[in-house]
Amino acid sequence: MKLTVRFRSYRLAMGLLLFCLSSCQSVRLISSYDEITDKAVTAFQEKVSRFFIKIDRNLGTENAAYQKNKSFYEDAGVDLNTLQIRTDAIDNNQIVQKQVAALQQMMQDLEKLHQLGFNSHEELIPLRNGFNSAFTALTKLQLALKRGGK
Repeated sequence: MKLTVRFRSYRLAMGLLLFCLSSCQSVRLISSYDEITDKAVTAFQEKVSRFFIKIDRNLGTENAAYQKNKSFYEDAGVDLNTLQIRTDAIDNNQIVQKQVAALQQMMQDLEKLHQLGFNSHEELIPLRNGFNSAFTALTKLQLALKRGGK
């Protein structure tokens, strides 16, 4: 009888110990901070900002035409593909993966609009604002991950 009581007490103590230890572990529902992703997003944001400034300053000239800026879209496609591969390789990174996919779609839409031609500064404002919002969201998430925020 005493052995059975001791065994039950031992099992209860071990169960409580395992529960306490498991509750001390942190559960990550999102990936950890990735410095390479953060730097790639920042570099891409700078490239897109430079593009909008160039187009805005050269509206109405050949320098703003799609054909003169085709290499920008090719480079941007490479950058986004590299970023997509990087984010896909990181576990629990679905939020960042969706943000990168949204940027890819935005770039495709921007290219289609550029092929049609930009006629005024006002046409560029909502496009630039959309990219700025996307980059702000990506940057905020990266900064929160860097701080260890959830």
